[in-house]
Amino acid sequence: MHYPVMTERQVATRWRISLKTLRRWRASGEGPRWHKLFKLVRYHMDDLFEFERRGTQYWSTILDDGERVPKVVARPPKEAPPPEDATAESFYLTAKKVLEATGLPGYWFTDPKARAAKRIPHLALVGNVRYSLEAIWAWEQASSVVGRPQEPKAAPTPELIEVAPQCVPRWYELARAMDGERFDSPQTSE
Repeated sequence: MHYPVMTERQVATRWRISLKTLRRWRASGEGPRWHKLFKLVRYHMDDLFEFERRGTQYWSTILDDGERVPKVVARPPKEAPPPEDATAESFYLTAKKVLEATGLPGYWFTDPKARAAKRIPHLALVGNVRYSLEAIWAWEQASSVVGRPQEPKAAPTPELIEVAPQCVPRWYELARAMDGERFDSPQTSE
């Protein structure tokens, strides 16, 4: 089974962008949907393919036929059928093989306390611990939280109230007021 998750470093390498750009996209709500598994940021392949497909459609509508359109391959990898002589033993992997496939921290799989705290599915047989990628994938989907915020609903526009502009007194009007004269009375000479 091909594990359908990428780390942020793998996504940045795939698209040839910096990690800083990818993190800025996450902060501003742009880019593909991402998932948070405890403290790790993960990107599911389906979300990446959807983002690439939308980007390809956008560029193909903007550019004319005569211009060069950036080509993005947005096809998921083909899964190889399991070999016919596969036994049940080959479907359960060691911690090392699971680490290579998933990119998760190693102590989650090797430390019994961390494994129990995170509730990682495993099979323990006489001191040997084995994992199934399908079970790990199902656990990751159930344990991760979608990191992309929901699209904000349009806020109702407040009704504008027309306010009559107030007359702001000038400095000389304030000086006259301090001398006992009124603002709106014309000067009279006596």
